[in-house]
Amino acid sequence: MSNKSIQLLGILFFLALQTCYLSAQDFEVAPVILNYDCEPGQIQTKVMTIRNHANQKQQFILTISDMRTDSSNLKQGGKNPKSCKDWLSVNPSFFDLNPNEIKEVKVVLQVPPNEMNTRGAMIYVSATEEKTSLAADKQLKTGVRVKPRIGVKVVQSPRSNTNYNAKISDLKEITTTKDSARTFQAKITNSGDKVIDCKILLVLSNLSTAKEIKSKPLKASIFPGNSKTVRLYMPASVPAGKYSLAAILDYGNNSALEAAQMNIEVK
Repeated sequence: MSNKSIQLLGILFFLALQTCYLSAQDFEVAPVILNYDCEPGQIQTKVMTIRNHANQKQQFILTISDMRTDSSNLKQGGKNPKSCKDWLSVNPSFFDLNPNEIKEVKVVLQVPPNEMNTRGAMIYVSATEEKTSLAADKQLKTGVRVKPRIGVKVVQSPRSNTNYNAKISDLKEITTTKDSARTFQAKITNSGDKVIDCKILLVLSNLSTAKEIKSKPLKASIFPGNSKTVRLYMPASVPAGKYSLAAILDYGNNSALEAAQMNIEVK
């Protein structure tokens, strides 16, 4: 095969990838996070907007599912104790939209009495369209082709629940020859019962001069009972010397800063 043929195949493959990507963008859902703050026994209603960007009519189906969290102790098929799936209802859950048409969907959350914990769930919005060919794939349902879906995260946490607690641990260097900067990782664990939106950064303190150098903060969101491993990069142009390196966790809400430390040498 000639070089021109290889280049042409590469261009065609790239265009095919772009087409697949665009086909997933033929409808829009907003917002993609629904935050509820019901007290036990209360009901709240929020509204999701769905817009059809396709050039033909589409059918939309909304399904409610457990939230997939960063880490879980659940066995396969086990019930998620942090789920609010059974507290949710959507109306309507099935409808048609013409091109550029918009639909508002009501999402109602009813919290049972005595339920004070933070809970989560997912609402998946899927689009289908009628097939125009009888030679459709036999693995698909007759007359319908399933298209990509968009997930909307639902979080319920009572206003009176103020159990914020998180830790940072397991700080270590993981730099490889492929990295352009010295690279470290640390584990963030949410041991409280509120979603934490935190910032993590590196602080280098020169052991001889006490001068500090800080990295740009990294942002992360962690669900209660979960942990997340993050990568942190040392700032460029750190002068040679011996340093105390600290990974600092700031999760706000008047909570004290958490830190994990180690000593390093910059040559």
